[in-house]
Order: sequence, then structure tokens, then C-alpha cells
Amino acid sequence: MGEPVLYHLGHEICFDTLPRSGGYELRYSELGHPFYVWRNPVPRIDDMVLDCVVYLYPSIEDAMAGYRVGGSGFLIGVDSEVHENATVLYAVTNAHVIRGNCPIIRLNTKLGAKDVIPLNAEDWVLHEDGDDLAVCPLVMAPGVYKYRYIPSNLFVTPELVEQHRIGPGDDVFMVGRFISHEGQQRNTPLARFGNISMMPWEPIPTEWGIAQDSFLVEVRSLSGFSGSPVFVDIRPYTTRPGVDPKTLDVVTEPLGGPWLLGVDWGHPKFHEPVKQREGERWVDVPEGWVIESNSGQAAVLPAWRLQQLLNQEELVMARKRADDEVTKRKDSSSVTLDMRGNDIRQQPED
Repeated sequence: MGEPVLYHLGHEICFDTLPRSGGYELRYSELGHPFYVWRNPVPRIDDMVLDCVVYLYPSIEDAMAGYRVGGSGFLIGVDSEVHENATVLYAVTNAHVIRGNCPIIRLNTKLGAKDVIPLNAEDWVLHEDGDDLAVCPLVMAPGVYKYRYIPSNLFVTPELVEQHRIGPGDDVFMVGRFISHEGQQRNTPLARFGNISMMPWEPIPTEWGIAQDSFLVEVRSLSGFSGSPVFVDIRPYTTRPGVDPKTLDVVTEPLGGPWLLGVDWGHPKFHEPVKQREGERWVDVPEGWVIESNSGQAAVLPAWRLQQLLNQEELVMARKRADDEVTKRKDSSSVTLDMRGNDIRQQPED
């Protein structure tokens, strides 16, 4: 099987082949006359998107039993700046999941089972500005796990937002752990769908005393999805009209994606007073009780904040050391090595 060394190959998410549908839909009036209505296409989420999700737990026992504790996470990849087609793998989740003592990862194997990676809180790197993000560099045994990662070139950036006019109404989907039915024998992530509600131009205060830039998206978020990846999908339009600022001509431009919009960190709540009936009226109870309600909005840290975390000095230096070690191994080896440092003649089929 070979010892895992530094890099992962060939497991990135690629959206180029996702099927599309859509067009004019035939309907009939009450008197039976035909008419057509345009229906925007809704892309089928490729199963490989689900394979980027991992679950997090406080203990190995909880992970193996699938207890209703913990949070969600996902895998990303950062390309090497030295070695072509080589990628450093990271697990991503929220800092509050790690601070809540849930550092242990559960993921699926290629044989259809589950396995547990017993990490601890010290293995995770937190955002230096206090954003609710945490990453853990991972090197796993090749050929064992069934996973995909999100390449960093699919991260939404402020420039991408401006270029493609991403904003309220654009389609989003989120994949993560449905804590009430997460899968006992293996991870079975759940997808939620919705739209961008608000752009991250005004920070949202958190219960940890940090005001952080966040998208608000309408995906009816629930507990257990903290740390889930959220994607923005504007492909249904194939091209999005715009205006050339120089000629004022109407132009169109091809769109890529879906892109990683960011990381779900919670759902803002609102509190309604408990009322009691007095005659024909409902009035607040004297005790001042309130009931907590879900706003239906998910707060999503922008992907560019995750990129900032990946660019922190300690992680950049770790990637440089990985480059140096692989270069050294390749230079000193008398056999042909792949970017993991393994003899390619011994590699199992992926």
C-alpha cells in the first residue's frame, strides 16, 4: 500500500460534468389551452460533492456509534507551488466545534465502511483573527478512504463576486451532517438548498464576542451543520448578461463553478415573548419568558477568510517543508516516485 507522504493526488472535485436541465415547460390552462413557462435548470449535485464531507465527534466511541453530538467538516486541497499535480490536504470545520472538544474525524472507506481518525484539539490551527474557522493538515494512507476535496481555486473571492455579480437570489446548496439521521454504518451527508439573502458587508456578532464577515443564506440551517461547506451555483444562466463599461454594449460571459461560497458557522436566532390570553387579547406573560426561534438563515464565513487562514505563516511554512522533503526524496530515489513519495509500481488502482 505504501506509506502516505505529504501529498494527495486525483481526488479533487470537478464540476464540469454535472448534468443540467431546464427550458420551457409545457402547461395547460383551465380550458385546456397549452402555454409554456420558462423553468431555470436545477443541477443535480454530483455524488463526489458528498464525498468531501467529514463528521466530527468528541470521542472515538461517539464516532463509531454515531451519537448525536459534534459537527460537520469537509476536505480541501491546496496545490503545491513546486510539484505539478501535487496537493496538500486539509480538514476544515468551525473553531467552536474544536473548542467544544469535537476534534475527532469520521470518514468513509472505499470498502463502504467508516473509519475514525483520532485527532486532538492541538492538531487544529485556528484563524489568527478569531474567525470561527479551524483547519488540520492531513496525510492519509493511499487507496483506503473514499473522499474528494475542494480545490482552493474554487474558493469565492471578492473579485469573483464583483466579476460575476454574485448577490441576493443566487442559488446555494450546503452539504453536511444531518444529526438526526447521519448514518450509523457510514457517513451519509444531507444537502440543503436555498439562496443568498444578504452579502457580508456588515459583520455579524457571535456569541464568542467576535464580529465576523458573513453571508446570510436561506437554507433553513439547523444544529449539526456547523462546519459544512456552502456552494454558490449560478450555472443555470450559462451566461449572465452585463454591460461593457467602455462601449455600453450588452455582453455575456461564461460562468464556472459552483464555487465554495464559505463555511456555515451557525444560524442567527430570534426570541419571541411567551404570551398568555387575557380576554380577547394575547399579552406577554409577567415573568418575561421568551422562546427561541430559528430564523431559517445560515451564517456563512466567506471562502476568502478560509484562504486567509491557509495563508497563515505556520501553514505556509509547513507546505514549503513538504515541498522540500518531496524534492529531497525524489532526488535521492533510484525508483520512480509519485508526489506522495511512493513507488508508482506499487500503487493500487484508485
